[in-house]
Amino acid sequence: MEQDITILDKMKQQLQNKEYLNFKAQIKIIKRFYSKEKENQIQQQIIQLNNILQAIKNMVIELTKSSDYIISGDQDLIKIEEINQESEEQKENNIKEAKRLLDQGLALRKLNKCQEAIEQYDKAISINPKYDKAWNNKGFALYSLNKCQEAIECYDKAISINPKYDAAWNNKGLALRKLNKYQEAIECYDKAISINPKNDNAWNNKGFALRKLNKYQEAIECYDKAISINPKHDKAWSQKGYALHQLQKYNDAISCYDQALSININSLRLQRKADSLFELGKKSEAKQLYLSALEKGSNDKNYIQRQLSKL
Repeated sequence: MEQDITILDKMKQQLQNKEYLNFKAQIKIIKRFYSKEKENQIQQQIIQLNNILQAIKNMVIELTKSSDYIISGDQDLIKIEEINQESEEQKENNIKEAKRLLDQGLALRKLNKCQEAIEQYDKAISINPKYDKAWNNKGFALYSLNKCQEAIECYDKAISINPKYDAAWNNKGLALRKLNKYQEAIECYDKAISINPKNDNAWNNKGFALRKLNKYQEAIECYDKAISINPKHDKAWSQKGYALHQLQKYNDAISCYDQALSININSLRLQRKADSLFELGKKSEAKQLYLSALEKGSNDKNYIQRQLSKL
């Protein structure tokens, strides 16, 4: 009897260890035990059988729960996948909508409708607060409205999102320059140049700030750098001409003005070339250019009239 009980204990252990194949191979032993005649043997065996049956029942419950979990898990995974897919689609749609609003703002700004442009940038930012281009362009629109401090705040936001945004650094420098903070502006231009050494506008703008600090030779070096990057940078040619004029290098200044005028004619360049010609005593040529500047709608009419009176 003890041997039989040992066998039943072993079968119970097989169930607990989930050794189902070994257990199944010994099912016939259970049948044989039930055929025994002695009451005391039967009682002991029944106890063991009940334990085995309870173990089987527990296993079935455990497996059922596991199956339910797997099914539920699969359903949850499907739902999560669907949510992720919807989230990605919504994210893509948001990106497209923010880009559309940015483009609308850019178009409005080109029409000098800066306030309306700002409204579009704000909408883009409300969709994507991390949209560095929207912050930068909002800043430029504010700068165009002479709201320089507000513009700087927008540029700072763009830079905090993307510290390598050289255009935002350059634009911040422009706003600081308009506030006559030339040294701070130069620091921003230097940052833009360190990020993108080929940023011709940053080189030109740094030159302008240096010129405002009467550092003409350093300014010329910056203009030369801008021109080497972009030989058609008419502003750099014109600004270099002005710096050379301040250094009394009038012929060199005239050559630079000619380069600028060959790209784009405006009244200020005509006037400044006339100033250099005036200093060289070429009064006839100077007079012609002063008159051309007036025809182009110069804002310095009083100054030009004074110069003409000296000719």
